[in-house]
Amino acid sequence: MPGRHVNHYSKRTRQPRKGLTARLAILIFLLAAVGALSIFSANLYLAMQSLHRNLDSLEEKLEQVEQENIKLEEQYDQIHEEKEKLREENEILREENKMMRSETIIEYGNRETNKVAITIDDGADAALTHRALDYLREHNLQATLFPKGNNVEQNPEVWQRAVEEGHELGNHTYSHPFITNISADRVREEISGWQESVDKAVDSSYRTLFFRPPYGDGFLSGQSHHTGRLQEIIAEKGMFTVLWDVELIYALRNQAYTPARVTEHVLANAKGGSIVLLHFNEADIDALPDIISGLRDRGLEPCSLSELLLD
Repeated sequence: MPGRHVNHYSKRTRQPRKGLTARLAILIFLLAAVGALSIFSANLYLAMQSLHRNLDSLEEKLEQVEQENIKLEEQYDQIHEEKEKLREENEILREENKMMRSETIIEYGNRETNKVAITIDDGADAALTHRALDYLREHNLQATLFPKGNNVEQNPEVWQRAVEEGHELGNHTYSHPFITNISADRVREEISGWQESVDKAVDSSYRTLFFRPPYGDGFLSGQSHHTGRLQEIIAEKGMFTVLWDVELIYALRNQAYTPARVTEHVLANAKGGSIVLLHFNEADIDALPDIISGLRDRGLEPCSLSELLLD
């Protein structure tokens, strides 16, 4: 019996040790949890501080962006105002230029210059036109050519060569009608048809400043009632009407029309600022070398319309 009493006493003395161990484990866990929570809180605090700093920086940048936007808007408004002013000024200039073109009919240039413009009209015969281009190249001369649009359409390579060699083309209508006999819309179509033919031949948008009315129709003596209407259309298309002060066909209509007579007439009548009207016919083209040489011998320099009028 004493032995059993000892065993009961032994069991009772072990129970407090187990409870102490459990409590220590819980305490350690709690301490660890508190430590972890403290570390988390510290990291969270640091993160919040960093976030606040970033937010402050972003707010400053946002303010800078807003200020820059305000400046850009002010600059845009200023540019827009300047653009509107320029647009208005351009409209005024366009109207003034149109008025100037509609009021300007060019028969000759500055009489104080030694330049004489060589202009050649029509150009139906490709071989003859090539011959004229050969003469012009041999004499180092760029002239102004007024082909009909349908001639350009039939022989585009001729006119492409002309442009490539530095000659300028002027609008002479598409089909060479008497423009006083057709409506305003038809006149516009004739001018536009020429432009389309030339653009296609030279494979680019060709810009010309010069229009020559077929036969001089609408601009001859006694036709002033037609001139104003035609001038409005020509100015609307951005061109000047160019006539001449030296021509052959009418001047020599009662005489032998030979290269020698053509040359003689041009050299006798051309002077500084003159615009010479030739045509792509045998006599005029055969006379071309002697006309060029004869003008130079007299101290006159043959050239294109642009060289005479714009230089």
